[in-house]
Amino acid sequence: MLLAVLILNRLYIKQHIRLLPTNTMSELRKNGGPLGLTIIVLLIFFRNHLNQFLISLLLSLIVAITEEYTFRGIIFTTLLSRCLKQFTTMRATIAAMIAAALIFAAMHLTNLFSQPVWSVFCQVLYVIGLGLLLAAIYLITGNLLGAISVHWLIDFSSFYSQGVNSAPSVINGPVEALLKGLFLDALFIGIATFILISKRWKLLHLLDNENKIGR
Repeated sequence: MLLAVLILNRLYIKQHIRLLPTNTMSELRKNGGPLGLTIIVLLIFFRNHLNQFLISLLLSLIVAITEEYTFRGIIFTTLLSRCLKQFTTMRATIAAMIAAALIFAAMHLTNLFSQPVWSVFCQVLYVIGLGLLLAAIYLITGNLLGAISVHWLIDFSSFYSQGVNSAPSVINGPVEALLKGLFLDALFIGIATFILISKRWKLLHLLDNENKIGR
């Protein structure tokens, strides 16, 4: 899927994707030691389940990169660019965030083929809030690294706790799943709202600069 999206964007959509901060290499040089130490500590901590740890790490990273590149990098940015031509900055940003989050959530409806309806409904509800949060993170940072990191952390914890094979969900039933979804939605939307209120939207400055250069 990632390869297909890369080719599609390269040939047709041509949306500029900001995967990493501009100062990535300097940050790696400064923080390379702590990062390496953290990796060693994680490997020691998960040594009894190292195989599951590594597979969960790889799968969650692939999912996070693919979905963030697609839904925040391409879809959200494209919607935002078009909405900014028709609405005020705040309305355009909110409209693009909501639309991208709904598209992101709709993709999870494919789980209806393998999961109960109530489970998919709760998942979609939860993913809407998550989509808003990830778009807000992309908005404030101007690159996908933060959104990918948050997405990866959530997916990794899920993959690792359940195992890479089909394992029973830790959710006991519809009510518990709904309450969990509503709680996480409130948390995600609250953080996204705080980011919007701050108006420190680096992504908008980057888009504005690109438009000026294009003109």
